[in-house]
Amino acid sequence: DSSFKWDSERIASTQSIHVTYTDEHDLLPGTNYRFRLRIWTTKSKDPIQWTNWIQFRTAIFNLHEYLTANANPLWIGSTQINMNELRKEFSVPNTSPVRSAIVYISGIGYYQLYINGYNVDPSRKLDPGWTTFEIRTFLTSFDLTSNITAGMNAVGVKLGNGWYSGEQLGVPSYGPPRLLFILNITFQNGEQMQVLSDQTWTGRQGSILHDSVYNGESCDARNDREGWTRPGFNDSLSAWIMVESLPSPVSDALNGQLVLQDMPPIRAGVDALHFETSVFNQNKEYLKASDLSGIKGASFTDGRGSVLKPISVSQPTVGIHTFDLGQNMVGWCRVKLRGLRGVGVYFRHAEILSQPLHSTGQWTGGIYTENLRGATQFDSYMLRGDPNGEIYEPTFTVHGFRYFQVSGAPNPLTVDDVECPVVHSETTLKGNFSSSNAIINQI
Repeated sequence: DSSFKWDSERIASTQSIHVTYTDEHDLLPGTNYRFRLRIWTTKSKDPIQWTNWIQFRTAIFNLHEYLTANANPLWIGSTQINMNELRKEFSVPNTSPVRSAIVYISGIGYYQLYINGYNVDPSRKLDPGWTTFEIRTFLTSFDLTSNITAGMNAVGVKLGNGWYSGEQLGVPSYGPPRLLFILNITFQNGEQMQVLSDQTWTGRQGSILHDSVYNGESCDARNDREGWTRPGFNDSLSAWIMVESLPSPVSDALNGQLVLQDMPPIRAGVDALHFETSVFNQNKEYLKASDLSGIKGASFTDGRGSVLKPISVSQPTVGIHTFDLGQNMVGWCRVKLRGLRGVGVYFRHAEILSQPLHSTGQWTGGIYTENLRGATQFDSYMLRGDPNGEIYEPTFTVHGFRYFQVSGAPNPLTVDDVECPVVHSETTLKGNFSSSNAIINQI
């Protein structure tokens, strides 16, 4: 903020990274700051030019104190229906431009956040991270300054069962999914407003009929409602009902706490990797992972590591396609489909194929699932009937597999109709390796 200025002055030190801020002026919580730096080297008496300004925002240091003093949000959801789509519209005055809009959100088991029709961060998957919810539950934070406009705005949230609700092997169900939402808007004139999760929100069961971490997802695209995350939405086909106030998942009165997530999020494909590279674009900015495709030495970004393409497809029986990814992976598949409204397509996942018949030695067309120990890894999708085709990709489940079997697809499928992003916690790729030995490369 412009009211605070600090200059470290020249510091003689051999430490060039991980330098801790130690000034007597404490940084304030939930506040925007920016900094720049320059360095001196032993080769010159003059410093290099100042870097560009780098902006950052401090976290809320004590979330419990902040919520007690500054907000009174409710955990909301429903005990009456499988309420996995929630929405609210709110008006932003046009008396002063928006200076900042910061949201703090927790949707458990999983959530996806939409503002005015846009997914706030489509690269984040299976959010937030898994914890022992009664002791520690994660919130995440996003800067929505560029998403909020004067006039009517809308927020929409999809909820999944995750590790909180539903049946998971060896994991108890804590109750129905629920949402906590705090949006702090600050205007240029210093005024503020809040949008909170409360009993003015509405919800319904959306196109996801059921979801489970281990057992898969059922989706009926006929239940999609175009525009439900945008302002002015009016749905005459669905029953949107008022939300209920639900108990906080943090039930341990002595040790329980609501904290900002400090672990890397789960992402899919190239979004799951940070790339340390000396390659710049024309604006002298470091390239993102998605920019590296095709650059010499960067084949790892689009090869056997981020998004896998099937190496083959077979049709053991009529109406069944079995795709071989060439290796085990964790993630899911995106499938291009085209067909009549209401046609059901079914997806199974396995690490190995079933054994061939002893009498003939021929493969029967099956996939082996006994080693899944009760986990079905089964997805289903009912087509909306889009004449231009549609793409199905699961939202709130994850699978471990090499073989991907599709049954009921109304159109013949080829390897070009399937791609499977590898899903894992976001990490930094430090380097890559390639040799003439295919087995070592695979490892």
